[in-house]
Amino acid sequence: MLNKYKNTLFIISITILIYLLNAVAYTKPLLLPLALAGIIGLIIHSLVQKRKGEDVVKSQRFIYILTATILLIVAATGWFFSPFFFTLYLLALVLAFEFEPAVGIGFIAVLVGLFSLNVGEVDVAYDFLVILSLIAFIPLTLYLRREFLKLKEAEKEILVLRKTSSTPPSGIVEDILLNKIHNFSANLRQPINDIKQLTHHMVKHDTRIEREKLQERVLACSEEALRSLKKFEDETTGSISVTTKDRT
Repeated sequence: MLNKYKNTLFIISITILIYLLNAVAYTKPLLLPLALAGIIGLIIHSLVQKRKGEDVVKSQRFIYILTATILLIVAATGWFFSPFFFTLYLLALVLAFEFEPAVGIGFIAVLVGLFSLNVGEVDVAYDFLVILSLIAFIPLTLYLRREFLKLKEAEKEILVLRKTSSTPPSGIVEDILLNKIHNFSANLRQPINDIKQLTHHMVKHDTRIEREKLQERVLACSEEALRSLKKFEDETTGSISVTTKDRT
C-alpha cells in the first residue's frame, strides 16, 4: 500500500521538510548551499544517465532531485514571496505528468496548506488569490495531462489497447494501467530473467558440453524475446499485419 503512494509521500515530505528548514533560524542559511548542491547533483546525474544512454527526465531520481532543488531555491529566495514561486506551478505539472496525478495534487494541496499559514502577511486579498490560483491549477493539471495522453495515443507513442472489462475505465489513468504494454513487459521479462540466470550458471560450469547446452538455451531465450518484441511492434504500429502464427 505504501509502495503505491511512495512518490506522493516523498514529495509531500520533502516539501514540508524544506518549509520547516526555512522556518528555523539555525537551518535557514543552509538552504542556498543545499540548492547549489542540488543543481550540481542534477548536472552530474544527467551526465551519468546520458553516458548510460538512458532518458534523463524519465529517471525518478532526477525528478526527486529536481523537486528538492526547486523547493530549496524558492525557499532560499523568500518562499511564497520568492520571484521563483511560479516554478512551483511548473513543478506540479511535471510531477503530474511523470508520476500519477495524485503526486501533483498532493504537492499543490501541501502548498495551499503551508501558504494558508502566511495569509495576511502582505495583503489578505492577494494571499487568497494565490491560494485560489493554486487550487484552480489542480483541474488544469488533470486536463493538460489527459490531453497530452490523448495526443500521444494518436501518435501511437502511448497505446491505449484495453482488454474487455466489466467496469469501463474513467479514461485518464486507467487507460494506461490497462495498456497492452503491461502484457508485453510481462511476456518479455521471463526470457530476460532466464538469460540472466543462464549466464550466471554458465560461469560456474567448466565443461565444454555444459557450457554449450547453456549457450543454446541463452540463444533460445534471446530469440523468444526478439519474437515477442517484433510481435508487439507489428501489433501496435499497424505497419505490418499480424500473422496467424504470431497470434498463436
